[in-house]
Amino acid sequence: MSSAGEKSGVAPRESRNPFDAPGFARWWLASLFAGTGAGINGVALPLYLRDRVADDARALAIAGALVATTLPGVVLSLLGGAVADRVERRRILATTYTIAVFVSLVYVALAGLDVRAIWPIYPLAALVGSAGAFTNPARSSMLPLLVTRAQLQNGVILGTTLGFVAALQLIGPTAGGVLADWRGLTAAFAAESALLAVAALLFSGIRTAPMSPAGTSIRGALREGLAYVRGQPELRGLLALSLVPGVFFVGPFAVTIPLVVPDVFHASDKWVGILWGCFGGGVVAGSIALTLRPIARRGLAVCATNVVGGAIMLAYGTSETLAFAAPVLVAWGVGASVFMNYVVALLQEHTEPRMIGRVMSMYSLAFFIAMPLGYAQAGALTSAFGPQATLLANGAAAAAIGLACLVGLRSVRSLP
Repeated sequence: MSSAGEKSGVAPRESRNPFDAPGFARWWLASLFAGTGAGINGVALPLYLRDRVADDARALAIAGALVATTLPGVVLSLLGGAVADRVERRRILATTYTIAVFVSLVYVALAGLDVRAIWPIYPLAALVGSAGAFTNPARSSMLPLLVTRAQLQNGVILGTTLGFVAALQLIGPTAGGVLADWRGLTAAFAAESALLAVAALLFSGIRTAPMSPAGTSIRGALREGLAYVRGQPELRGLLALSLVPGVFFVGPFAVTIPLVVPDVFHASDKWVGILWGCFGGGVVAGSIALTLRPIARRGLAVCATNVVGGAIMLAYGTSETLAFAAPVLVAWGVGASVFMNYVVALLQEHTEPRMIGRVMSMYSLAFFIAMPLGYAQAGALTSAFGPQATLLANGAAAAAIGLACLVGLRSVRSLP
């Protein structure tokens, strides 16, 4: 029997729901577990360091661990993208998340034994960062292999943002702060270990199309990827914009929040996680809004987010109470959701499928370059001038760069 669409001569409308695609639900669930585990670590590890050093060394100790986590990606992320285009993604993800589980279990032991020395944290953080250089391009480049082009934009929003990023910025930090305050850091790290183990198991069961035989060496693949991006001005512009959040937003926020909560807001440690969760809640709310009412000129919106984000960071830097800071961080997350969703979708839409792993590794590289710089400058500024001055300086710089991009970055501004 023919369908109504066939009788009328009109092709059936292609589904835009990524959950209709085989494998997407498992990928989404794995991303949710992985992001939650990483989000718990993002709160628990700075608290572990903060409580084991003198007050005047707290900012640099926290910044040093964050730098150690991200710096290996500067060296390895392009290699991670080339590997993602040659090796089955599920094998990469199962391996890298297993490494993360091992490191998390060591954190459980350190916290459980109340080890006061902080030096073991830095090589462990570097090991996680090295694995992450392969994790990020493998996970993000797996998505276009699971969904159709019509499902991709919502796949990015529902999968990357409402799955991984929401867990990383909302569920994980909130759970980490509450667990650390209620049951201690040992319980927080133990929860992280369990969640990452489930993620490794789920990712290992996702099958995609067989990898095409590699026609070049990994070095040749890297050269090919760089040459490809050089010839695409819109990709170059999007990748350049991706440097801004790590330097001026993520770095200063992550370094200062474990200090702002006790020193400025005079609140308990659970609020470190809850304030992270306010930001993450804004990301979730903004992402849901984008699925219901997309922005027509996505490129212009991406350029504008740094101006808006800089202004919001200035407001957060002047806050003296939790009642003011919490809604400001929600608004900040809403703006960040536009950048997160649209940059990833635009990169994937304007990249040939055979190159997507390498292009997404360059996107990861932009963050890996930017975040150590952001952590380092925020650690130094906070040690010298305090956390609020650091937030204000970075907010002003981000807004100024955003205005310059609105004026001069036409290759991105004109993207639909």
